[in-house]
Amino acid sequence: MSRLRRHLSLRRALVLAGVAVSLTVGAVVAVVASATPPAGVAGGPILSRGTVTEDVVIGNPVRRTVTRKVRVRARGRTVTRRVKVRVRTVRTLIACSEAKPCDTAFQQVTINPGGHTGWHTHPGPTFVAVAEGGGTLYHGGAAGTACSGHTYGAGSGFFQPTSDVHTLWNQASVPLVVHAFYVLPAGTPSTSIRTDQPQPPNCPTIP
Repeated sequence: MSRLRRHLSLRRALVLAGVAVSLTVGAVVAVVASATPPAGVAGGPILSRGTVTEDVVIGNPVRRTVTRKVRVRARGRTVTRRVKVRVRTVRTLIACSEAKPCDTAFQQVTINPGGHTGWHTHPGPTFVAVAEGGGTLYHGGAAGTACSGHTYGAGSGFFQPTSDVHTLWNQASVPLVVHAFYVLPAGTPSTSIRTDQPQPPNCPTIP
């Protein structure tokens, strides 16, 4: 290959590599820009952690249709039939056991007036108690679904299912203090208890 051809080939490779790097950097910037980090949140250290090895299941109650065999005695004969019935059961959010323990963590978070947690999720179910002040909790969803918030005052609490996209906004004039109890997959580091999420399509104006 001539020196000129080698030079052109090298320039072309460098240009393509530059385009690839630019696209990669652009993709990273887009992901970071779409996240909604907290604002006006003070403190927030993890107060304590523990491990649960008992058999525990945390979930949401649901009704499901199942098939059951039913034996009926009629005129001296036993007839077996399959019937569909609706039963109450639980949609498991997290299960703990000796073979597969769960981690628990306790956290106190203070949100100053006008502040918010930003849209985020947790890797496990979360229980929250409002210790002081009050705040409005919003849930993310698909475009076209309602963006309704519920306000919680001191002494009240709420439950957040695993992977529920939400934000808590302090629209009052006094600080909002909440205590959170997390149930987590074993080995979840404290730095991964919260994951920033993009602005949900159904709540474009809620921070």
